[in-house]
This record gives sequence, C-alpha cells and structure tokens, in this order.
Amino acid sequence: MNSELQNLIQNALIEYIVNKVIEKLEQRQKTALVLFTGASIGFRQSIESLNKLQQNGWQFKVVISKAAEEVLTEDLIKKSLNIESVIKEDDKPDIKELLDQNNLIIIPSLTINTASKIANCISDTLITNIVSKAMMSGKKIIASLNACCIENEERKSIYGDNVSLAYKNKLKNNLETIKSYEIELTTSENLFYKVEKYSKKNLNTNNLVINNQSKDNKKTIDLKQPQDKNSLYIKLDKKVISRADVYENRGYNYIFVDKGSLITDLAKEEAKKLNLKIKQE
Repeated sequence: MNSELQNLIQNALIEYIVNKVIEKLEQRQKTALVLFTGASIGFRQSIESLNKLQQNGWQFKVVISKAAEEVLTEDLIKKSLNIESVIKEDDKPDIKELLDQNNLIIIPSLTINTASKIANCISDTLITNIVSKAMMSGKKIIASLNACCIENEERKSIYGDNVSLAYKNKLKNNLETIKSYEIELTTSENLFYKVEKYSKKNLNTNNLVINNQSKDNKKTIDLKQPQDKNSLYIKLDKKVISRADVYENRGYNYIFVDKGSLITDLAKEEAKKLNLKIKQE
C-alpha cells in the first residue's frame, strides 16, 4: 500500500473518530442560561446573535425578570427564540440546578439597574441572584452592555445626552467594576462572536487533529485581517480539509484554503450547517 493511500485512510479514520468526539463535546458544551432583563436597547441585535448561536447548535434555558415581562413580554421572547417556555421570578426555580445544567451565562439585555446591582453585590432578584451564584461557582458570564452604556448612541437618540458628568462617571465605574469581576462585556452585535470564541477555546479539539496527522499534512494557520468588525477570516494551509477543521474554526465567516486542497464532503456539509464559506485561492 503506497504512502498516499495510507495517508488518505488514516485521515478518514481520524476524521471519523474526531467527529464522534466532537458530537459528544457539543452535547456537553453548548448549553447556556440566558437572562433577560427589561432592556429594549440592543434587544433586536441580541436576538440576531442568539438565533445564530441556535443555528450553531446552542441550546438555551431562558430566564426573564419582572421588568422583562413588562417591557419585552414573555410572548415576544418566546417567539424571537422559537422556544416553548421561559422561567420567571414567580416560578422560584432551583438556581443551583440551573447552573449545573448550563456551562455559560448570557445576559443579552443588561439594564442600568441590573448592572448597578451586580456592581454593588446586590442580589435581591432572581436575575441578580443567579449572577451572584454563577460568579461564586466560577461560571463564565457574557453580557451585552448596549442598554447600560451611557454613551450608547441609541440611548442618546431616545433620552438625549443631558446626564451630569458625576452620574456618567458612576455608571461607567459600575461597568468597570463588573469587568473586574471577570464578567465579559460586549455589544449585542458582537455577542455571537464572543460566545463562539468562548466555545472554541473551551472545546479545544485542535490537539485531536494536529497530533494525529502525518508530518507533511500538518495545519498552519494564517489569520487574515477582517474587512469589518463583523467579518472574520482564517487561512488553513492543509492538503485535506475535514469536518473537524471546519468545526474548529466555526467562529469565523470564511475559511481560505489553497487551490489544490481537497475539501471533504463532510467539511462542505459542516460549513453549510454553520453558515460558513470555504474559499479556495
């Protein structure tokens, strides 16, 4: 059996094994507890990010505050995320159980009020209680700051910009305090990319592929500069592009490969599933 045929068989076997491992890891990793407070600013953009995450296999349990029930409404949140139920304050859920069932906490609509409570360690609502216990248990929290950032342009267009400097500084300090708690703050528009970056880092399937490949087929990565903040590109220098390669780089919009690279059918299917484009150059 020649070496080229051996390499093809080896790569096919590795891809099969990696696929099975990835499926198991996906089931364990892609679960998030989504906490909605009563913020309408950035809501549409956050829903777009959450919908993209759902398309990438994320499963959500959703908790809504009393303010979210009034401002956003339970029906709107259910319809926007295509879910059947949400958890409310009056349900009195078991917070420890919720945290045990989910690997990530997402706050897609953080209000000034909730941000102030978190910054000052006040946990007198279901949402702030979950956040407090999540921090104590070491859970990763990613929150959108669109609605709680005093400099947000949408906020200024609605409420104007007549806030005193002292009040502005206090609100900004609250966000700095939250960041110091290792809560990751991002924009609603960038929420999808932050969550996928977290997933990619913690899933860590790179070694499964690289360590088992032949010396002449190792992967080297050359990051391309994105044309805009919402477009991410990566270059893979490999002879064979597998499903695992696509899955590992699912946080990007485009994967560039050499013109002579072989793209497996499973890689193409995975790219289509993840709404990711593979470009040969």
